[in-house]
Amino acid sequence: MTHRKKYTDRKIAVGGLITAALLLSLVAIIIISGQEGLLRSRYELRTRMDSVNGLQVGAPVWLAGVNVGTVSDIRFFHEKETGKTKIEVRMKIKKSVQDLIRADSRARIGTLGLLGDKYVAISLGSPDAPILKDKDYIQSTNPVDFEEMISRSIGVVDDITATVEHIKNVAEKTDKGVGTLGKLINEPALYFDLEDFFKSMEKLAKKVENNEGTVGLLFNDPSLYRNLDSALAEIAALADTLKSGNGTLKKLLRDPTLYDNMMASVARIDSLIKAIQEGEGTAGQLISNRELYDKLRSTAESLDSLIQEIKKHPSKYLKVKVSIF
Repeated sequence: MTHRKKYTDRKIAVGGLITAALLLSLVAIIIISGQEGLLRSRYELRTRMDSVNGLQVGAPVWLAGVNVGTVSDIRFFHEKETGKTKIEVRMKIKKSVQDLIRADSRARIGTLGLLGDKYVAISLGSPDAPILKDKDYIQSTNPVDFEEMISRSIGVVDDITATVEHIKNVAEKTDKGVGTLGKLINEPALYFDLEDFFKSMEKLAKKVENNEGTVGLLFNDPSLYRNLDSALAEIAALADTLKSGNGTLKKLLRDPTLYDNMMASVARIDSLIKAIQEGEGTAGQLISNRELYDKLRSTAESLDSLIQEIKKHPSKYLKVKVSIF
């Protein structure tokens, strides 16, 4: 009898434990369902993207950072209008936030961390925009392709590395005094030359400020400016005259006959100069013949001596005879 009673007590205890476990499980299901909104009213929103970057069914949907739903389905969709194939994402959203998601809201795919799980982020709509209804499409923003970004970053890093290496080579050459920059930095004589140059420029600037010299007057004398302006005006008038007038200068510029005559004259003068240089003719002999030059010089010296002698002793060379008839 005692053994039977103990067996019955055990059955009651086991039954109580099972009942308690079921009650706890039911409470947990109710709590979780309340948190996840499984027992709440929901509606469906859809969006289309070129890529979802690994988004999975069951991923959370956030509205302004608040979890308001989950991704229920992901499928390919062929657009007949454009001929493109896109990916359609369907989401189950809490009915309680339907008035916050409007026609100007945007859906995008976000990442929890650099390589974390994906989620759909929806922005709040403006109050004056229409509310999206069940099975409406929400506008989307294509997600950032991290793989493409990383590949581009690698290319940028390579370019930066090459640039740094080039700068390093330039710095090494500069430190060794190679090239103009290296000499400029390492050659003291060049430094002092530059210092003297800047001092000279400073003196010149002071002279200009004090109206000293032509440059100073050029910068500070208004009359010189007016003269230059007048000269430029006269040059412009002369140019207009050449364009519209009939003078000699216009003919010189436009008349081919006058130009040809001038070129022929220049050619003859050039031939004459060549003949003189080659010793042809009297002028050529006079310029090119050294012997003739020496004789002419000797004759001139003798004539000069004779004139001087006549001046000193005129009676010796000039005899005046007076006769009276």
